[in-house]
Amino acid sequence: RSPYRQCLDLVVSLAEAGKSAAEVARAVEDRWHIEYPATNNAVANGGLVAVAVWFGEGDFLKTVNLAFAAGDMTDADCNAANAGAVVGAMRGAKALPGHLVEPLNDRLAGSAMGGVPITPPVEERISDVARRIAAMGLKMAAAEGARVEGGALLVPLREVETQPAELFTLSGLTRYWSPEWRLERAGFGGAGGGLRGIRGLTYLDGDVLATYPRDEVRGLLLTRRAKLGPRPALVLEVAADAGRGWQLEVYVENTRLLSRMIAGGAEKERVWQTVRAPLDDFAGREVTLRLYQFVLPASRPGNAYWRAPRLE
Repeated sequence: RSPYRQCLDLVVSLAEAGKSAAEVARAVEDRWHIEYPATNNAVANGGLVAVAVWFGEGDFLKTVNLAFAAGDMTDADCNAANAGAVVGAMRGAKALPGHLVEPLNDRLAGSAMGGVPITPPVEERISDVARRIAAMGLKMAAAEGARVEGGALLVPLREVETQPAELFTLSGLTRYWSPEWRLERAGFGGAGGGLRGIRGLTYLDGDVLATYPRDEVRGLLLTRRAKLGPRPALVLEVAADAGRGWQLEVYVENTRLLSRMIAGGAEKERVWQTVRAPLDDFAGREVTLRLYQFVLPASRPGNAYWRAPRLE
């Protein structure tokens, strides 16, 4: 099952078991939000929207307030808007409280949005925009076999098409990066890196593995089992985004060989540094190497970047 289906199943099972909206929302947060520590909150957010719609019982304000109250670490505004949109689709404009609609005066006007100029400036009736959106929706529905009859939109019943399970996991990235290493405790994250203060994410870009921990307290781990030569050393290249930092720790078995802060410079481009850890005390032995990425609370958290790990 996909993460989305697992999350929805959790919501339904807890709601049918008599749990409150707050209890179900907390369960969604506890289970799913740690998987998506930055902006990629789609699974957790979808679950919270489902909670709000389920317990909102078709009441617009109740639904929106439930979504907002469940916000915690998620997008409370987006979740409330999506949950409210579902109620609107179910009940139409009559679901909207008059004391909220009337002050808008059926007017949409402006020349900028969030600092971005709108050219030409907008000056329209909200009702006209709504009618255009509804007309587009009807055309899309008709293209899929729906029809309007007696003032109601009739949608043909279809069998559910189950998508195949998503077999890929983040740990699989090392197969294409350096197959001797195993990736553990990685987080999906979001927009990542130095973008708008967002923390980080895990992905592969050519020969560069970018990582961010699933759990910021426990950190991220790269491991490898290897038989060492007579004068061994571990060599790798690491980097951080500008203005950000992370803590690198290198262990052989249970011995910590290195602990270093990897800090990005003031410029926009990453500055790579080569780390060399002598392994002479373990020469000739078969050992487990462990590389940790820890988040530094005192700095701006960000991605770790890894390249060209090798044993000499």
